[in-house]
Amino acid sequence: MEISDELVYPYRSAPPRIALDVAEALARCPEVARVTLFGSLASGTHDGWSDIDMMCATTGPAVAWEAARLLRDALPWRWYGPFSDLPQPSGRYWPLGESIFHSVDLSFRTLEAHARVLDGGLRGFKVVAHDLLWREGLASREGEAGASVTPGDYAFTHTLYVAVKAMKDYLRSQGDWVTVSARMDALEVEARALPRRPAAGRPDDVLDEARSLYQRLLMDRLRAGV
Repeated sequence: MEISDELVYPYRSAPPRIALDVAEALARCPEVARVTLFGSLASGTHDGWSDIDMMCATTGPAVAWEAARLLRDALPWRWYGPFSDLPQPSGRYWPLGESIFHSVDLSFRTLEAHARVLDGGLRGFKVVAHDLLWREGLASREGEAGASVTPGDYAFTHTLYVAVKAMKDYLRSQGDWVTVSARMDALEVEARALPRRPAAGRPDDVLDEARSLYQRLLMDRLRAGV
């Protein structure tokens, strides 16, 4: 597949646009209390390669699944995979029609857990945050069960994220080509082990773009005589 310059060198305006689209879709669920942007987009230090870090506060797990369904209806995903430390539907979402660089790292939490992250930080770091939606008067519900789904594949998703991050670092002149090649080799290994589950997304779509991006960067290196 031929990869366009816009996907290799995306506009700086793309990540904020995607974040607003995500917030608008989540806001369609009346029991979503808060949608918060954090990371480089919240601090204004993002670039065209930045991913989108977001948190969504809901009144309970079933509401989180309903919000995720509305999000999927409004913004179809190329691929979704879970985080290692948070229950689904938290995870990494790759929007259809956007650069593979622009994964949406979205966590769903209760109102109380959401507030704790904002007050106490995340993994030992203070969170710079900006609210895109804040509804007053909602309260968490106790004892509510979430929906049952087929688990996503964490290993493939994590390896895809790491490979894409290596290419970002290379394009930012913050990483080396040896690391990019090693990460792509690891992605190919995980791709071969990935069960084909149509309901989980389209792994070939994101995988083919990662391969095409890698080949494009390799050809640019050869043309530059590197």
